[in-house]
Amino acid sequence: MGHPIKPELAAPGVNIITARAGGGYEAVTGTSFAAPFVTGSAALMMQWGIVNWNDPYLYGEKLKAYLIRGARSLPGETVYPNERVGYGALCLERSFPL
Repeated sequence: MGHPIKPELAAPGVNIITARAGGGYEAVTGTSFAAPFVTGSAALMMQWGIVNWNDPYLYGEKLKAYLIRGARSLPGETVYPNERVGYGALCLERSFPL
């Protein structure tokens, strides 16, 4: 059996504009700023599935499969999945079933 692909997805985490302590805004970088994109996408998909009854039995692994299926390719990457970006970049719009 092969090794699991990690990471599964890439999400925006470079030059994210956020509120600065003491006022104003600043550009930040890191996984701490990519994680909210994935978390928010998961919450929206759970609302679509469970709350709106489009997939009332949506659970974690199924949600992850939806997000992976919707991943889009990135410039410079030719082989997927890979150890840099997994299956590609998070794309919530493409993750919803038709």
